[in-house]
Amino acid sequence: MAAAQEQEQENAHQKQEQESFENLLSSYLGLSFITFLGFLPKNSVPLVSTLKSHNKDLSFKLRKAEEQLKQLHSRRKEDSKANARVVEIFASHRHAWQQEEKRLLQQIDESAEETAHLRGKVEDFEKLEAELRANIEELKRDVSERDEMLNFMNMNSYSGGGGDGGGREFYAEMGLRYGGAKGGGLSEGVDLGVEECYLASGIHGMEEMESLYGQNNGINSEVLSSASKFWAERGRLWQQDVQYESIEPVYNLKHFVARRESPWKVDGESTGVSSKLKFLEQELLNLEKIGKTDLSKMPSLLRKQAKRYQTLAGKIDDLCRRMQASDPSEPTASSEFRTQRQTEFLLEAFRLQQRASETSQKLIALQTEAGKTYQGNELEGQAKLGTKRSLDSIKNNFKEIQRNLEIWLARIIGDLEGILARDGASRVREYYISRYPFVQ
Repeated sequence: MAAAQEQEQENAHQKQEQESFENLLSSYLGLSFITFLGFLPKNSVPLVSTLKSHNKDLSFKLRKAEEQLKQLHSRRKEDSKANARVVEIFASHRHAWQQEEKRLLQQIDESAEETAHLRGKVEDFEKLEAELRANIEELKRDVSERDEMLNFMNMNSYSGGGGDGGGREFYAEMGLRYGGAKGGGLSEGVDLGVEECYLASGIHGMEEMESLYGQNNGINSEVLSSASKFWAERGRLWQQDVQYESIEPVYNLKHFVARRESPWKVDGESTGVSSKLKFLEQELLNLEKIGKTDLSKMPSLLRKQAKRYQTLAGKIDDLCRRMQASDPSEPTASSEFRTQRQTEFLLEAFRLQQRASETSQKLIALQTEAGKTYQGNELEGQAKLGTKRSLDSIKNNFKEIQRNLEIWLARIIGDLEGILARDGASRVREYYISRYPFVQ
């Protein structure tokens, strides 16, 4: 209670002080105004009306400015609303643009993936096309080899000349077989395997076989008839000089007879071709070091010729390895298989021999070119003398390599022809006619 009374007393005291302050302030303002009026000049009274009118003008302008300010505020609100609407529209458009951009980017990624997939398919198709082309080329080579084989058999059938020894045995057996077939049935002159092939095809006589062979090889019946008479007559003539024996005793006595080493059992090292090629490579390197300024094209031409000999020696060596893996003299294999393999090897040896002949012609042209080069440039000095010696050594080395390769191929061909003549090569032609009647 005492605290409340003290608080009330303090509040009453503050009110009294505030009232006394307000009275003092009003008295001061009144005295100040009276003093101001007393000091005013006498002619300042008319100015009051002027000030009042000026005050009215200012009040009017103030109200007008307030109205304009209100209008500006309202316009600003409208503009802010319009700006907000524009921002909203722009935001919606921007969102649509972003969605469209995402869609286009996704479409670009999908297109890139599809492009990569299509490129992979194109690569696969190109690989498949290359494989198919390789298969086509391989089939063409097979067909050409069979054509060449049949042509070779035809040339042997219609060739007029014959040799001694194995050649006479070959023609004697061919005449006996073919003549016997003309005189009797098909079984008298043809092997059992070939006979089965003809009987399976519905061929029961030699005349039918002649017509089939003539159709497959483009030969009419008159030529075949004259050929059969020729082989029969030739077989009877040569039978008087040659006593034909069976093949089996020869094979049974094979291990008792001392034979020279077969040429296909000899590699490039044994023939001396590999060592000569290595020496030739060293000579070419020396020539390139010595004759850089003397010759322009000769080193490259010589290196190309050396590359030809290396390739040819490699092919002959590969043929020898394949012949070693499938020995044509192996008695355990069937006669038809041996004859087929021997004929294939013989034809390949003939192709290599033809290639060796072409390489020899290129060597002659190269020697002519080298001679022209020396005639145009007179040799002077120690360097040019060394170049001439190196070229002479390379030329002699080329000749030795050519000679060794030709001897090597001749030995292979001679052995294969001897084996074919001994085994009765007439069965090769009959085998291929029955085996590949579609090859022309």
